[in-house]
Amino acid sequence: MADLSTKWTGLNLKSPVIVSSCGLTADQEKVALMEKAGAGAVVVKSFFEEQIRNEVEYLSASGSDHTEMDDYMHSYIRHNSIAQYCANITRLKSTLSIPVIASINCYTPGTWVEFAKEMQKAGADAIEVNLYEIPIDKNLSPEIIERRYLDVVREIVKSVTIPISVKIGQNFTSITNFINKLYSFGAKGVVIFNRFFTPDIDLDSLSLIPSSPLSHEYEYIHNLRWTAIISSSVSSIDIATTTGIHTPDAAIKTILAGAKAVEICSTIYKNGIDRITLINEELAKFMDERNFSTIEQMRGILNYSCIKDPAMYERVQFMKSFGGYKNV
Repeated sequence: MADLSTKWTGLNLKSPVIVSSCGLTADQEKVALMEKAGAGAVVVKSFFEEQIRNEVEYLSASGSDHTEMDDYMHSYIRHNSIAQYCANITRLKSTLSIPVIASINCYTPGTWVEFAKEMQKAGADAIEVNLYEIPIDKNLSPEIIERRYLDVVREIVKSVTIPISVKIGQNFTSITNFINKLYSFGAKGVVIFNRFFTPDIDLDSLSLIPSSPLSHEYEYIHNLRWTAIISSSVSSIDIATTTGIHTPDAAIKTILAGAKAVEICSTIYKNGIDRITLINEELAKFMDERNFSTIEQMRGILNYSCIKDPAMYERVQFMKSFGGYKNV
């Protein structure tokens, strides 16, 4: 019978299916159901630097003009927020047997080092660091932005002993180079790729509105190429693939391409927590039918370095796909 257990950033998982950071993972009862359904780990809903900053700015704008009062509110909100977040980690750890991964959404080092320490004290088994900055300043070079990211990772890695993974977007000139740097700065894993907030336009009100927060099934294909390439070129770092992993087939393909784990979210919102069970069952069936007894035996057998024609992962045009295509 197929063994679905795997290792992710040094953590022992009973399944490669991880529930990614979302509102559902802040609910203790729902997380218990996720464990029962077969989740290998859960990532607790992110602790947002931006949200705290906005709350502080709002209170400052509507309150006192005294600098001392602003400083007090800033300190109180930050420490109260981290206390609540860490208390939830402790509650989850008291009832779960699977790893609980904290999540920090930040872009500056600052006191996040102290927050990471608090998350470790609260019992988090690992920390997932979300990094993203909109590069709107035309004078800001890519090197400076990358250096900011790496500085955050370096300082957090130095402050804790639990594994650190980094969740990134795909808008880098050289993704493999950057991920290799993340590894050299101490990251044990990388999660590819984050699905960031995107605005849309309401044509009736002529105003900006949020686009759908949920991913679509076809989106996994955008990450498949880079899973295969990164697992080959930066083999020392663990890869978890996220966004668009809605079906068992998408999870299986991602592991074949080289992922050690898959993070799912939107499919649970759309199909329910039982989707975890379905993915595990179909993964085990696939492995049994092809005589894979462990995840490691199948992982990466179709990555960049293993296939006969690695150029398939390099092509950027549809020469072969649409060469004979005709309109109907």
